[in-house]
Amino acid sequence: MFWKKKSIQDHKFCPSCGTQLKITDTFCLKCGYSFAERAVKSKKRINKKNTIILIVILIVAYFGLRYANGQTWFPTSFADALRTILPIK
Repeated sequence: MFWKKKSIQDHKFCPSCGTQLKITDTFCLKCGYSFAERAVKSKKRINKKNTIILIVILIVAYFGLRYANGQTWFPTSFADALRTILPIK
């Protein structure tokens, strides 16, 4: 009457064709778009992003250690590079 009932969303729309679907549908009945593949793709994208961030952090940490130890920015040999990470004389 004068108040609105809280409605629970019982439908979703296909991002490919815009068809209204039940919330439990895993693929679009009109165009065949798969919601399951969409979830897998987004997880792969997140994992790839996290991997790139980790690599950047490790590179920055490596050069930070070299700077903190008073060494040149770039190692002159492989043994010199190991001295940055491991306590080798």
